[in-house]
Amino acid sequence: ALGAAARPALAEPTVDEVLAAANFSEADKQRILAGEMISGEVKAVSERDLSISLAFIVKISPDDLAEEVFAGNLSTSDDQHTARGTISQPGSMADFAGVHLDPGGSAVAKTYSNASAGDKLNLATAEIADFNALKNQPDKAQAVEQQLRKMLLARYQAYRSSGLAGILPYDRGGRGSDPAGDLRKASEAPVLKKFFPAIQKVLVEYSHATVPGLQETFFWVNNRIDDQPTYALTHLLLAAEGSARIVIQRQFYVGRSYNCEQAIAGFFPIPQGTLVVYGNHTFTDQVSGVGGSTKRSIGRRVMGSTLKKIFERARATAEKP
Repeated sequence: ALGAAARPALAEPTVDEVLAAANFSEADKQRILAGEMISGEVKAVSERDLSISLAFIVKISPDDLAEEVFAGNLSTSDDQHTARGTISQPGSMADFAGVHLDPGGSAVAKTYSNASAGDKLNLATAEIADFNALKNQPDKAQAVEQQLRKMLLARYQAYRSSGLAGILPYDRGGRGSDPAGDLRKASEAPVLKKFFPAIQKVLVEYSHATVPGLQETFFWVNNRIDDQPTYALTHLLLAAEGSARIVIQRQFYVGRSYNCEQAIAGFFPIPQGTLVVYGNHTFTDQVSGVGGSTKRSIGRRVMGSTLKKIFERARATAEKP
């Protein structure tokens, strides 16, 4: 377990203060303390943002819950998840050996080798050129897989050394899509800013800012979305502040479907165990523009119900003796 924070903490926020800062009402608070899982509104930070918050109680301590989450013990296997691999420091091609064009194989290889600017794939201009150069390879699937591993390694290393500044924009054809800018806005998280400013600074200034006792890990995942492989690079952080624990998951590269994602969970001690306050910003170019607000509200609802199910399963797992 993490133990106490290695520096004097600010006065720890009360349950009332945390829930108020996260925009939960007094009525919400009563329902949360009675054991319900309540979803709330998080202000969208851009027209691409599907944002949602959740608050609920888990009947174990913040320290134990944080360790379980950080170790991946509560990740629920779902139909979407096809593969995952831990990435070492400073990263190597061997870390990405498990990256395969699954599902889809040769059809996915063709999509990558014919890549062009637009929102079918999330690629920078130079990355599109690298995949286009593979069009005439005899074993296209193998060549594309190898190039994909190279690209994921390069993106990981750029982020690891330069943080948000190292994230290449996606070429949308005449207009860029800036995942780094979206993650920067999502990092202006009100609860963190108000009560845990040093941790909030880590999010904005990674890799040049840290806090004592910070734990972090990196991994890649492949999720099946719309029956296509969707690769994501994930940065997971765990920080302690007094008896509270903060866990942050940032997907700083996603191959398709959505642009990037950042989720922040605060675990606060209460007599019943732990109050969890969770906020998620998922960014996609597919909800901006005409009809965007309708698509966003539908997207939020769908995402909210999915996240609730995942958390209900995780809560049941965490509370097992």
